Amino acid sequence: MKPLVLLSNNLSLFIEINRHCNDQGWFISNMTDPRKTIDLVQDEEVSGVIWDLSAAPLKQYIKQLKLIRKDIDGPIIVFAPVENHEERLTCYSLNLDAYLIEPLDYVELMARLKQLLWVYNRTSAVDDIDSVTITPSRKEHASVKCDKLEIDFKQYRVTNGGVDLGLTPKEFSLLWYLMKHRGQVLSRDQLLEGVWGYDTIGSSRIIDIHISHLRDKLEANPQDPTWIKTVRGFGYILDNSYPLIAESV
Repeated sequence: MKPLVLLSNNLSLFIEINRHCNDQGWFISNMTDPRKTIDLVQDEEVSGVIWDLSAAPLKQYIKQLKLIRKDIDGPIIVFAPVENHEERLTCYSLNLDAYLIEPLDYVELMARLKQLLWVYNRTSAVDDIDSVTITPSRKEHASVKCDKLEIDFKQYRVTNGGVDLGLTPKEFSLLWYLMKHRGQVLSRDQLLEGVWGYDTIGSSRIIDIHISHLRDKLEANPQDPTWIKTVRGFGYILDNSYPLIAESV
């Protein structure tokens, strides 16, 4: 996953948010300067922003928050030392995702971030179908068919001949990534970066495990796969025999 950006000048808060994010396997870019934070968001790809209004008050940085909202397709969470109803309404008018009050419940903050990241990632996955299929009249109700497989972005599930395969969110993302690049040999590192968003030594084993689970659910005979094939010494390739067809559901 691309890094999250945390802007604050509160050391104890820095430590707690970093600790909880590290427990989730999320990378954090820690910032204390609002202007440098803006530059970072504009220059690099980030997953989301956590903004401490004590370090950068809303009234002083409302234009910058507008720019950030335009620049990133991910969650923006702000928090304040005390409740301010007018400030809360202003934040939501800027299409920020959450306005929290200190002291923060860090477990709830992580749960909120996880849910928002899931929503943004799901929306991005639906938007991606435009590059390979006919654009449906309503993208939020789009599904993609490939032979007997149907990827339903409304229900976030995959069926084979109408039977729900019961994929986990990560299996869903992995299958869709392979589907978008069908006919192309993808290395474990490419899959790790494309689906997990990071590259860690030894983590390629994660790919093999998830491919095995996908085959168990997808293939009639997982030991002799027809959809996801291994290219020894290189990686994996998904069958390219059938076109992708987008539909409205």
